Amino acid sequence: MIQCPDCRQMIPDDSAFCDQCGKELRWCPECRRPKRGTECPVCGSYLVDGRKWLSSAPDPVSAPAHASAAEEPSRGESGPLPLQPGTTKASGEDCAAEANALVGNGWTLALKEGPFGRIGGIWPELSTCPYVSGNHGRIEKDASGWILVDVGSKNGTYVNGTRIQREILRKGARVRIATLDFTVE
Repeated sequence: MIQCPDCRQMIPDDSAFCDQCGKELRWCPECRRPKRGTECPVCGSYLVDGRKWLSSAPDPVSAPAHASAAEEPSRGESGPLPLQPGTTKASGEDCAAEANALVGNGWTLALKEGPFGRIGGIWPELSTCPYVSGNHGRIEKDASGWILVDVGSKNGTYVNGTRIQREILRKGARVRIATLDFTVE
């Protein structure tokens, strides 16, 4: 048995999805455990989607500690590395204009103007997460690009680990909406 990194419930160790919350698990090929986000917070390895992990490692808990190229995406295949807090892209790059979606948790949420939350809005997928507030936030667009706004949610909205009220979305940024982790692509 393993613990789902999102809902913390115990589930069978041969799971691609959590039996309790339904989220697709992301496995660390080095630690051989499901984790949250795109990189393992312990060893830094890129996480592998649950279906891909299970197809390459039938017994994920006892799978080899090293991952082959087929199991672990290279940095080039997964896109740019997420920006660390306080870092920016090279001057002259229009990062905000490149952003077009939030990708994570098995979803691709297209960026478009409007409200989002558990009770509706531009991303109905969020209705499945009990930690997302009913009226959690909204997406706006202006000359600087797409802007993520938290409208007073209980569990918060974070960009690159910092709780935000209003933030321009830049490609490669890590976004957390309540307990859901995404990367801006």
